[in-house]
Amino acid sequence: IQAGEGAALLCDVDMENERLYSVKWYRGDEVESVEFFRFVPRETPQLIVYNLPGINVNKTLSDWQRVYLSRVSLASTGNYRCEVSAEGPSFSSVSGSGHMEVVVLPKKKPTITGGKNSYKAGDLVDVNCTSAASKPAANIRWYINDERKVCDVYAFYILRVDST
Repeated sequence: IQAGEGAALLCDVDMENERLYSVKWYRGDEVESVEFFRFVPRETPQLIVYNLPGINVNKTLSDWQRVYLSRVSLASTGNYRCEVSAEGPSFSSVSGSGHMEVVVLPKKKPTITGGKNSYKAGDLVDVNCTSAASKPAANIRWYINDERKVCDVYAFYILRVDST
């Protein structure tokens, strides 16, 4: 998901005729996770949000089945887990998890610098392509005469000159 956008985290559970006791959301891995959202229908307030860096819960759009995060940032990247518990006498619980990766796209198109206005066959082409900051880093691909070149560093020589 792109930084600055909203994200809906879904927790779709079939309660199999049991009554819902609580839904809790955590961020982190199995070893270390921190609760940031709790929904308990028989308590007041039903919905509680705990402050966690990178997590901005929109309470209006969140309920027992979904948590809506507003304005995600790189700090929002991570593993998320929901845990649903039934009321007694079973007190059964199930959980599910997933990973959310937040990306930052470049704010402008890449720029190509260097080079000359025209080339002859056999000339060396010395140009640079620069992309604005992004996460993950931009994957720059070079094409010559519509043919993709697949190396990281190139020494380009003009093999043919198209007349225009």
